[in-house]
Amino acid sequence: MEGVTLFYQHFYPIICRRFDQELNPAYEYHNLRHTLDVIECSQNIGRAEGCDEHELAILSVAALFHDSGFLYQRKNHEEYSIKIFLEAARNSLLSKRETDLICGCIKATRMPQKTNNKLEEILCDADLDYLGRDDFKIIGTALYREMVYCGEISSNEEWNQLQINFLSSFSFFTSYSLDKRYPILQKNLSELLLR
Repeated sequence: MEGVTLFYQHFYPIICRRFDQELNPAYEYHNLRHTLDVIECSQNIGRAEGCDEHELAILSVAALFHDSGFLYQRKNHEEYSIKIFLEAARNSLLSKRETDLICGCIKATRMPQKTNNKLEEILCDADLDYLGRDDFKIIGTALYREMVYCGEISSNEEWNQLQINFLSSFSFFTSYSLDKRYPILQKNLSELLLR
């Protein structure tokens, strides 16, 4: 565990600085705020799901790197996130198993999410935690503006329908998120349907 924690402590300021200095400022959703949110949520969900300190450390690293690929490209950014992580891990004390677990977590966040273990499920739920929170509308507006800038969406009506379709078919993986977030997700969906 100590090697993972030291790795995280070393690269946390580096990745934060890179997001601050190198990321396209039009990325109002996939930015440092989101990464920090996913780190915090991964720890909260992980503790609730009974993760030990080593697993929590794995989740911290995976959350820190999971969207770092946006520094280079938008499409298939997860592949670049894994490349950035593996380059950082090349001369580290991380074991192959730890490296594989972190890569698996990052890969699992690609939409549609596909998970193979508990840690991947936790990171996926942390990545989309806002869907079941009261700040859903604020964070969603940031994603909307980012998608408009990138030419992925062209109108508010299209955005609302996209959100309705996504929330209607979405479910969390972990007991924590199903219990704490899914009811609020349903409320957020109901409000969208009333617009």
